[in-house]
Amino acid sequence: MPYLFTLPGLLCGLALSIEDLRHRRVPVIWMMIGAILQLVADFAYGVWTNDLFALLQALLFAVLCAFIQLALALAAPKSLGFGDVTAMIPMGLAVGLLGLTYIVVWWLAMGACGLLWIVLWTKFDPQRSTAYARKIPYVPAILAGATVSVALAAIA
Repeated sequence: MPYLFTLPGLLCGLALSIEDLRHRRVPVIWMMIGAILQLVADFAYGVWTNDLFALLQALLFAVLCAFIQLALALAAPKSLGFGDVTAMIPMGLAVGLLGLTYIVVWWLAMGACGLLWIVLWTKFDPQRSTAYARKIPYVPAILAGATVSVALAAIA
């Protein structure tokens, strides 16, 4: 039942996704609150299962995923923003609790969902006549990948 302990990170990701869709920003305070709540949930899971390595594992995977996302953002300027990097932290803490297999599934699902999202958003952009025109919000794709990964963990 470890997938239930991922809810704080996924709910934070949902809030960040909505804000990214509406205003193309990811509030750092929301990310910090979500990350702290997810750390508490990770710690609770570690205590409940008598395996505090799960907390360390989640922390290390979250940092690794955020650094990979930062490297991608720096490699292709104006494609990903700093908000997309910070959004990885609470969701990385959530998926990182599940282990390496689900991190890999998350990245693969995030890539597939991201490509589909780019195609759909550029075709059906509801904000094409606003100041946000041609700016694609990527946090929903990050959340979709995390949700797929957690759902597969729940099934397995």
